[in-house]
Amino acid sequence: MTRTIPAVVLLALVSGSLLPACSRPAEPAQMATVEQLIQQTESMRTQLNSMDTNALRHMGSLFEAERPSIEQRFRDTLLPHEAEVLGNYHRAMAERLPRLMDERRSALGRTDSTLLRLRDLRHDLRNGLLSKNGRRNALAMEQRWNNALRDELDLVTDHTKALIRERTTYRAAIDSLLRQ
Repeated sequence: MTRTIPAVVLLALVSGSLLPACSRPAEPAQMATVEQLIQQTESMRTQLNSMDTNALRHMGSLFEAERPSIEQRFRDTLLPHEAEVLGNYHRAMAERLPRLMDERRSALGRTDSTLLRLRDLRHDLRNGLLSKNGRRNALAMEQRWNNALRDELDLVTDHTKALIRERTTYRAAIDSLLRQ
């Protein structure tokens, strides 16, 4: 049993097979830009993963171990300086440390999604799936997003350094207050 293929279906098949031939692969400069963005993003991911993560986790576990003692000291009569040191340290470890860890996880998620998007864009450019304007717009958008990601990473780095510095500043006083 043979059936004839309607002319409309045949025309759709032929025109569909010609569409990819209408667009050209990206220019070498565009491919180089995507590769550079991928490398920058991978570098940011590595930086984020290595950035004092163990120090922050260690700080968190030490704080959880000493938290009952600190909260017990809050029930005692404290001198103003003692209350300030204990209060600032407690706030930093109980509020800012978890918030910083969340910021880091969020930044890591955005970095991973950016990498996935860039690799998809590289595939699309390599296979000529985007028009000339589409390629230009996609690259410009990815560069803006990569710059925003860099700014976010710099902010997380600054917050990490500040929290570690603050803990170091309070550490001797906290140890002294908890021994009393």
